Amino acid sequence: MAAEFSTLLEEAAAGKGRPIYLVEGDEYLARSAARELAEALVPEKDRALNLIVIDAAGGAREIAQHLVTIAMFPAPKAVVVEGAEALDEEVDAERELSRARDLWQGKRQRDGARRLLKLVRRAGWGAVEIAFGTKGAQSAAKWRKEIGAAPEDGDKAWLQELSGYATAQKIQAPPEDVDTLVRALDRGLPPKTHLVLVAEKLGARHPLSRAIEQHGVTISRKAERRGRGIETLDIATLVEHELGPLKKKLARDAELELKNRLGDDLRLIAVELQKLANYAGEKPQITRADVEAIVAPVREEEFFALGEAVGEGDLARALQLFRDELRRKNNASAVALPFLGGIASSVRKLLYDRARYEALDAMGPRELAYDEFQRRLFPAVEGECKAKGQKVPNPYGSWLNYKRARRRSRPQLRRALILCAEADAAVKHGADPELLIERLLLDVCPRAN
Repeated sequence: MAAEFSTLLEEAAAGKGRPIYLVEGDEYLARSAARELAEALVPEKDRALNLIVIDAAGGAREIAQHLVTIAMFPAPKAVVVEGAEALDEEVDAERELSRARDLWQGKRQRDGARRLLKLVRRAGWGAVEIAFGTKGAQSAAKWRKEIGAAPEDGDKAWLQELSGYATAQKIQAPPEDVDTLVRALDRGLPPKTHLVLVAEKLGARHPLSRAIEQHGVTISRKAERRGRGIETLDIATLVEHELGPLKKKLARDAELELKNRLGDDLRLIAVELQKLANYAGEKPQITRADVEAIVAPVREEEFFALGEAVGEGDLARALQLFRDELRRKNNASAVALPFLGGIASSVRKLLYDRARYEALDAMGPRELAYDEFQRRLFPAVEGECKAKGQKVPNPYGSWLNYKRARRRSRPQLRRALILCAEADAAVKHGADPELLIERLLLDVCPRAN
């Protein structure tokens, strides 16, 4: 069952929260919505003890323990579980490996270790086998065969660190006991206790789907795109989340200008909305003039040129675009974040196309010529776009995207996204923006000469 998020917030604040919530969608929006919902469920004075945020890597038994433990004080309690896809034994191995990497590098070592050990448990591996690159560890080929995803050379450092940490701390994969959590939900949670699950998507066969359908509500938090142009990106949910509490609005032409300048990087758009709210001061509405005054643009033609350069792995072209923008602005700080948003958007597009053509079984050793692509693959692409109400792309452009997506594996593209996130954090913490973007492009465009 789905419901309006604003209505659910009002119910939660009034003490009428649902037992189970599933928040699905884009990671940034879903996690933000889950935290907002949890804070509506649990009064501020009680959050230190009664608001628990954990990763699903801890396992179903640990989650159930948090849920059935009665709060110390008679106040509402919320347990937020991020990455809920991991509670299913049938998981996307590449996504789980990427998630473990994110957790580890985000200083959530215990969660990262448990998530990775859960992934490799089915192959009978432990901490020693995952120390990629060391004696006794499994090779990339073995990872690919047994796990379904393989680390790269750049993963050696963090995997070896994780292996050592897991060994020293005696960390093991959580028990395969999702039935414990299912039974707890079927029996009913203690009064004023709420489970908030966060996931990109839980399929109908996920072990918790029946409990969610019977006892809970599903919330979708996605930035839909109804066509090819950036103007069709719907950021209303993000705008409401960032500006609603400040009682500010974003003018329609200001929104279009913001998207034209930044592309579809939701995190970057959120950051700029916060800056715009401060810049607008007491004004109730952010105008196009405000956007033009403080948001450095990634121009539309530059945006597509950058996407092409990243897709082709053309380091020289990508660096030239960056340096051209630096000459125009003469301010590396004003250029770095929008340009970084363009890089991240390009990588996400490659990742999307990679997944699309893998699903069509088109990633074999032989690359299809244009005529064969038109005949074999493009009808499926066309059908997918029509089913989603999207504009059908040009066949030749789709073929070029298909060829670009073939050149890098999903783990490589996921790693590139992580590097973009790390660069984003570094820029915001005072790192040299020019040097940082140049280093990022060196990593993201590995095919260039």
